[in-house]
Amino acid sequence: MQSQSLFFTLFGDYIMHHGGTVRAASLVKMMGEFGVSASAARAGLFRLSQSGLVDVQREGKQSHYMLSAAGLRHLRDGTRRVYQPERHQWDGLWRLFIYTVSEARREQRDLVRRELQWHGMAPLAQSTWISPNPLEEVLRELVDEYLREDVADIVVGHREGSSRELVQRCWDLEAVRAQYVAFLRAWQPFTDSGANLEPSVAFVRRIELVHAYRKFLNIDPNLPEDLLPQPWIGYDAYALFQSLHAQWAPTADRFFLSVFEP
Repeated sequence: MQSQSLFFTLFGDYIMHHGGTVRAASLVKMMGEFGVSASAARAGLFRLSQSGLVDVQREGKQSHYMLSAAGLRHLRDGTRRVYQPERHQWDGLWRLFIYTVSEARREQRDLVRRELQWHGMAPLAQSTWISPNPLEEVLRELVDEYLREDVADIVVGHREGSSRELVQRCWDLEAVRAQYVAFLRAWQPFTDSGANLEPSVAFVRRIELVHAYRKFLNIDPNLPEDLLPQPWIGYDAYALFQSLHAQWAPTADRFFLSVFEP
């Protein structure tokens, strides 16, 4: 597990619920449970602060870490999607995002593509992305943040033809399904395994579970239920995630509280 991914998982699952600030030494102890050396942990924290995702406050020899506004936005969106997945019906409308970015601003263009993929959109044609989900507000924020100097259009409307055929063309749901099968196979054996676990072991398992499930934010577009193959295995995976997450929580919390310092 990379230190940056571990950092965000620790923040989303624990630190944000305990004030949002953590002492560097405390964070290094937690990351050590996952085999991350103190030097690697501190180097990762430095890179995060350099990237603008993390703010650092220093009091004497102590450093305290908290998420910046950009880091909070990234974490809150991801946390909402992990713990409050939207099992929803389609309103029958497609959202198209069409943009033109100059060659001189290729870095901005790459950032836009990553953001669109993060929100489950798929490329329909060059510089044209599509989603059946109501992402208008997200897209307006994206334009405001990245594309003020460029041309971008948001189009909402109906499409003639088979909606399922379009879904098959734009999203590889069979590949997503295969990943859910692998997740279920890996984690189902842990059902009812919470008794008599050491607090540190429960803590590690819980964080590794969240980390394993978070990958679906990048590959599952969270399509409306009526556009998905039925039955959709993603719902089974989420039910298992919820069950194990709650199962390990009381014991894992004891370890966290024993090492946490704000």
